[in-house]
Amino acid sequence: MSNMTTVKGTILACWLIFLLYWYILAGPVKPIQRTSGWLRGNWHQILLLAGFLLISNPLGLARVNPIAFSIASPTLVIQLLSVVFAVAGLIVAVIARKTLAGNWSREVAIKEGHELITTGLYRHVRNPIYSGILLMTLGTALSFGTLSAVIGFLIVMLAIWLKLCGEEKILAQHFSEEYLAYKKHTKALIPFVW
Repeated sequence: MSNMTTVKGTILACWLIFLLYWYILAGPVKPIQRTSGWLRGNWHQILLLAGFLLISNPLGLARVNPIAFSIASPTLVIQLLSVVFAVAGLIVAVIARKTLAGNWSREVAIKEGHELITTGLYRHVRNPIYSGILLMTLGTALSFGTLSAVIGFLIVMLAIWLKLCGEEKILAQHFSEEYLAYKKHTKALIPFVW
C-alpha cells in the first residue's frame, strides 16, 4: 500500500466519521423557532457541493478539466500535513458540535430555547465547527494537490463564510448586546487572528 493510498484512506475515514457523527446527532436538537434566508439558509450547500466536487474530482476529469492538473507533488511533508489537518479538523469539529449540543442547526436558524454558547472551543473562536471543517477541507485539498482542489477549497471557504455571516446576523438580532460583546472579544475562525 502506497503512502498516498494511506493518506487518502485516512482522510476518507475522517470524513466518514464526521458524517456519521453529524447524522447521529442531527436528531436530538431543539426545534427551530425562526429561520432566515432563501432555502431556509441552506443555499450555501450548493457552493459546498461545487467546492467538494472540484477538490475530489470524482469523475477523474483531468483529461477534460483544464484546472484538474497537479500543482504540488505529493511529498512526505504534504502527505503528513494533509493527514494532520484532516485529523485535527475532525477533532475540533466533533468537540465543538458536542459543546453546541441541541443548539446546532443545519440551517441558519434560532432554536426554541436557544442558548449562546461561549464555553469550550467557543471561548476561543465563535465558529469552531467551521474551523474544523475548513481544516479537514484543507487537508483534503492538499492531498489532491491540484489547481482544481485549491479552487474547490476557496469555494468551500466562501460557502462557510457566507453561512457564518447569516448565522451571526440572526444571532446578533436574537441575543443583541450579549452577542455583540462576545463577537467583539472572540475571533470568527482562527484564535487571535480572524
